[in-house]
Amino acid sequence: MTKHPSVKAVSFENLSNKYGTIKFQDLLTDFIAQLNHPTASVAALRTHSGNTPIPFRSVPVFHKVKFTVTNTSDIIDTIVVQPEQSDKHGWLIPPRFDTVLVYGQQHNSIHGEFHLY
Repeated sequence: MTKHPSVKAVSFENLSNKYGTIKFQDLLTDFIAQLNHPTASVAALRTHSGNTPIPFRSVPVFHKVKFTVTNTSDIIDTIVVQPEQSDKHGWLIPPRFDTVLVYGQQHNSIHGEFHLY
């Protein structure tokens, strides 16, 4: 796994404006609430999510993640993220981000490994 992200700090605002990840901060608090209270009801999770402080305003971003089979270098999937950008003619290229669902075992581990590039 790489030590350094593609971009060291992207603000929540730029995640929305440049990467197209709408409501990132809200979804992050939902995730943290569910992680901290796995048996809570939906109503209780909404309350916990609303009461979850986020003590930072930016996150590191990795533009490419590769999933490989354990103990081999066989790539089984790649995740790509690109911010909004302009091409050489000034045309706007919209942002791209792949949505990923990872089925985990105990302790949030996955079958295989993933490498960030």
